[in-house]
Amino acid sequence: MNRKTIVIFVLFSFFLANTVNAQYIALGYVDFPPYEFKNHDGKPQGLLITIVETVFQRSNVNLVLKYLPFKRAYLSTQRGEIDGLFNFYKTKNRLVFFDYTEPIIRNPLTLFVRKNAILKFNTLEDLKGLKIGVMRGYSYGTVFDESPLFMKEAADSHESNFYKLMHRRIDAYLCDKLTGIHVATKNNLMSELVILPKPVIIMDGYIGFTKGKHRKVIKKLNKAIIEMHQNGEIEKIVNQYK
Repeated sequence: MNRKTIVIFVLFSFFLANTVNAQYIALGYVDFPPYEFKNHDGKPQGLLITIVETVFQRSNVNLVLKYLPFKRAYLSTQRGEIDGLFNFYKTKNRLVFFDYTEPIIRNPLTLFVRKNAILKFNTLEDLKGLKIGVMRGYSYGTVFDESPLFMKEAADSHESNFYKLMHRRIDAYLCDKLTGIHVATKNNLMSELVILPKPVIIMDGYIGFTKGKHRKVIKKLNKAIIEMHQNGEIEKIVNQYK
């Protein structure tokens, strides 16, 4: 190989390396305040937006965010039309179609009850005979979903569930703690509600990717995610929204 060929080879390698670095990972984000949402200026905002953007910056991976309904983000990732989505829960069925990062956040699902309700929660047995509000089409895990101890009444929105709770059509509403506080406060209901202290379920939230396409990227992101958990940076971001 002569000198001219070597120079051309080096330049071409440099070009390829920079082309790879310039590629963007497109992630879908959804309407899930205060974790992720589009603000009045049309820009992504929320505690998970901050976490995910920081993870990508630390990993030196370029990121573009796309605001999509969850179902569309889910199918677009599954088909490879976008690269991934968040906040994404891990289930056995989803593992067939998606790869996952390390968990980026833990979502405590707690019971919201009326202010003067006499209700305590330590185990699912404490909910025996009660009517618990849930989100339609949402999985809370096999143990909760299949429990025969209590009735589950589904609604299509958090607002609908809180309406049912205030009008005594359900005994409690199982909801992500920060999301429930956000919705109840927005609707001037928080003063009429109590949040039971013990979570019913804690769900790990991930970034999900199209199966088999982004393993090198996931490896880089995982390093940053683990470091941010260990140094308390993710917890610090979450605490800003409490």
